Amino acid sequence: MRESGLRMALTLLIIGVICGGLIAAVNGVTAPVIEERTMVQFLEALEGFFPEVDSYDVSEIGNESFYTCTDAAGNFIGVVAQAKADGYGGAIFYDLAVSDSGDIVGIRISSHGETPGIGDVITKDEFQDRVIGLNVADSISAGVDVDTVSGATISSGGMLDSIRRVMDIIGENFLN
Repeated sequence: MRESGLRMALTLLIIGVICGGLIAAVNGVTAPVIEERTMVQFLEALEGFFPEVDSYDVSEIGNESFYTCTDAAGNFIGVVAQAKADGYGGAIFYDLAVSDSGDIVGIRISSHGETPGIGDVITKDEFQDRVIGLNVADSISAGVDVDTVSGATISSGGMLDSIRRVMDIIGENFLN
């Protein structure tokens, strides 16, 4: 009896090690592909925000990346931030495009875990239209410059807090 229990435990251990190794191998193959696709999607969004972009430089501030965009003549045209907000369902990853005059010209939610039909309202035009056009000089606070979305106050409020923080970074580091 005792020998069969030991044999069963050893068999489960071997199966677990094999499965863990297979998962690690698959992750090693797919992670670079996923990362490359994510970057391609980001660059497509960057070019959508600033069609005249010719080149960009990347700056890391805190845990976020800021892409300073220039046109073919070398003129600064804006900044695109890859940022993170805290939502109800966890982290919300997004891109925020700000023109050289400090206006928000675009926003793209790249990843989130918000509740479908409620918190995912941050991905909809209804929310994004409330943000686009705001300037670095605006307070960008929930209920003042932008109404939160009913039923999704944690998601939309978290986004607005993060956007204000990112706009402060952009204003201090990239705009005159």
